[in-house]
Amino acid sequence: MLGDPARRVCRFCGQKPPAVKFKKVAHAIPEAIGNKSIASAYECDTCNEDFGSGIENDLGNWSKPMRTMSRIRGKNGVPTLKQGGNKPGWRIEHGDKGFEISSYEGDPVYVLDEIAKRVTFTLKRDPYTPVGVLKAFMKIGLTLLPEEEVVSFPHLMTWIKDADHARAFADRFPLIYTFTPGPRPNDVIAATLLRRKPGFTDIPYMYLVLGYGQEAFQVQLPSEQHDAAMNGKPITVPAFPVPGSPDPERYGKPRTGLLELTGRQVVRGDTVTIRVGYERSHHKDFRPWPLRIRPALKAAWRCARSVLMRRRG
Repeated sequence: MLGDPARRVCRFCGQKPPAVKFKKVAHAIPEAIGNKSIASAYECDTCNEDFGSGIENDLGNWSKPMRTMSRIRGKNGVPTLKQGGNKPGWRIEHGDKGFEISSYEGDPVYVLDEIAKRVTFTLKRDPYTPVGVLKAFMKIGLTLLPEEEVVSFPHLMTWIKDADHARAFADRFPLIYTFTPGPRPNDVIAATLLRRKPGFTDIPYMYLVLGYGQEAFQVQLPSEQHDAAMNGKPITVPAFPVPGSPDPERYGKPRTGLLELTGRQVVRGDTVTIRVGYERSHHKDFRPWPLRIRPALKAAWRCARSVLMRRRG
């Protein structure tokens, strides 16, 4: 556990018992992205509930499709993806035998390219607020901060707690995203805080680098105290590596880009495209539809057996 359980003070509201309670288990990194072991003594029950129903819910909804396909186990296991609505629709769930995918002929969730040996999924995200996702990543960084660094981020603390996303502060900070192809464990999280060396003022003071599954996220933790000299100046920052990346010569080089999580309105109906390669396929004709598939995808999903397809190694 981070912090002293016998001397609890909430890092986010500044309150301590008996003004606030600390009965709930506060996860330093959200349980939804696989954290089962690192708790925090820095978060009271009130702030925990506010974050859980607010920005951490935004992060969970936004990240859900990739967490499912990477087999990241949250509070209730690997999340199930489904079309939603009152009518029967596509569904993706992970069980003991791998993935089971239900797809209707008139409303497929995937496209099979037998020439390229690739399956392309188009998956729908649950509603989320983009800047809420950004706040959730920054909140993880603030939770992991050493005690002596907390005083450097009072404005950021206030901003992530504000449920009014119209308030500007760190909402224009891009997030550096890296996707690493190849096999990755689904039960390992890598979190690193990087602070600049003394004497430098032309690069950000603090970064959080968070990696799980095949994804890594790098976000600045802005400090008015330490980053004032950078206001209005362009900067160049590399994507910092995450430990344990697969061999790029075999699986391909990591792909890096910027995510602009600046929107302040709820996004509905957003989709994400995920492509998976395979070695061979076996066709079976099922009647009636839906077509049910039990692919046990290896490599990134590390499932060796397959009924219909196996992922390219």
